[in-house]
Amino acid sequence: MYLMRNILVVGTGGRTGTLFAEELKRASQVYGVAGRTTLPLVKSGKVFVEINGNITKFEVNLLGSDEISKIKEFEAVILTTKNPVSPILKEYLPEISNLKYLILSQNGFNAGEDALETVKEIYGSVPTSLRIIRLVLFNAVKESRNLGSVIISYRRPVRIAFGVFYGIDDTTELEDVFNTIGIEFTKVSEDNVKNMEFSKLFTNLIGIPSYSMGFDLYEGLRNKDSFIEEMLALKEYIQVVKKSGHRFLNFPHYPVQFFASIVEYTPIFLMLPFRSFISNLVLKLRGTKEKGNIDEIDYYTGAVVKLARELKIKTPVNERVLRRIKNERTP
Repeated sequence: MYLMRNILVVGTGGRTGTLFAEELKRASQVYGVAGRTTLPLVKSGKVFVEINGNITKFEVNLLGSDEISKIKEFEAVILTTKNPVSPILKEYLPEISNLKYLILSQNGFNAGEDALETVKEIYGSVPTSLRIIRLVLFNAVKESRNLGSVIISYRRPVRIAFGVFYGIDDTTELEDVFNTIGIEFTKVSEDNVKNMEFSKLFTNLIGIPSYSMGFDLYEGLRNKDSFIEEMLALKEYIQVVKKSGHRFLNFPHYPVQFFASIVEYTPIFLMLPFRSFISNLVLKLRGTKEKGNIDEIDYYTGAVVKLARELKIKTPVNERVLRRIKNERTP
């Protein structure tokens, strides 16, 4: 078994970046790049990880953008920053040679295409050895702050799904790393990568209508009017996915296809009496009442509305949700 030597995690200090850096350093030499706001916290030892209730200080080999060229050869880069991916890739990829895996953990269904075009722009063509990997993380990862420190909390085992978006399908080296550190993974075939993205976005969209109406996730799914808005938005999304020629997938512990079928075929009035049960179930899977990543709304609800227009499908509920959030964020 060969384990990768050098892995670069871009987005260290954030929730997803901290999780992957903490897990992967048990098998490989991990380097981290942190954002402007998280860099001082990581450097000063004010970022902690809480895994299954045990808290330890988060430690990683930090690199500045001007220091990446000193290492130069990374076998894998895991990009955990938010959408869009292109600006970050343009900043870091030119300093890296002989890269085997570019792993993208962003939600939504545009990151792979954006990365592919950016790689071509940077290198002139895609290196033959490079695989662009789309990865989805199922674990709930929470961030809390206390007295100037940040605590990133999650539970093991870490559960993911991934697939090769572009490049050769052999991911043995990556799978060996995941197996060594106990990450539970599902590898999807290349023709299911887009289905995987659509499936994960199904879970991400839950809570956005509630947020647009002034509720947190828990309150919104219990409120009758907000619950109806949530289900109508999901029903529209399901039709968009099907019209695009794609489908939802089931994963271990996360049967998205099953949940989508219930939403699609069950009349809303029959679901209304089960609002409390649904709210508790989603809260358990999500791990927090708050809806994060609203600053990525263009890659969530906005992407759904855009795709629907391309397919000539009407999505009035999602358009209404998008308008509410856009208006709220307009100065």
